[in-house]
Amino acid sequence: MQQEMGVHLEAFAEFVEDESSRIVLYEGDITLRYLAVKDDIVIVNGNLTVTGILEDCLEVNISLLLVLGNVTTTHLFTFSQICIAGNLTVSNAIVADSTCDYSLDVEGDLKAHLIIESGHWFDIKGNIMADYIYGWHSSKERKGLLEPNLTEEDFMEEINDDGRLELGTVIQYLMKNQPVLRNVI
Repeated sequence: MQQEMGVHLEAFAEFVEDESSRIVLYEGDITLRYLAVKDDIVIVNGNLTVTGILEDCLEVNISLLLVLGNVTTTHLFTFSQICIAGNLTVSNAIVADSTCDYSLDVEGDLKAHLIIESGHWFDIKGNIMADYIYGWHSSKERKGLLEPNLTEEDFMEEINDDGRLELGTVIQYLMKNQPVLRNVI
């Protein structure tokens, strides 16, 4: 995982060099209510706990989050690159979409209640444990193949737009703690 993190750091280094980004380092274990990764490269040298929402790529096209320990959060909304050297535990939902450009890399296990993958790589070295998985972009060439047990029809009508999930609406519902699945959550 350290080698993979180094590759991502190198790829994002040009943004630090042109001063459009900086490196933000959290030393040791950290607990936050909310974390939005924008254009800065965020590195946590320890465990990261976010009691609410952890999201990346907020108001920017790409972002990078590197965590050298475990990550625990309520919701994870990822649209760019995240690397976690430990386990990832999400008590409610992961929403992931990067138009197949970036990945969620986890060295350990991934545990979540709901995973909604709509064009994002999942590279999970450990086990994937989730109650509900919706995904259309899994690949046998990449580790961590998701095994979906949901279809578009399992989502609330307001979220399912003629067989296509409206991820923005999904995120709005989740942020308000409203159900997104019919007769499930």
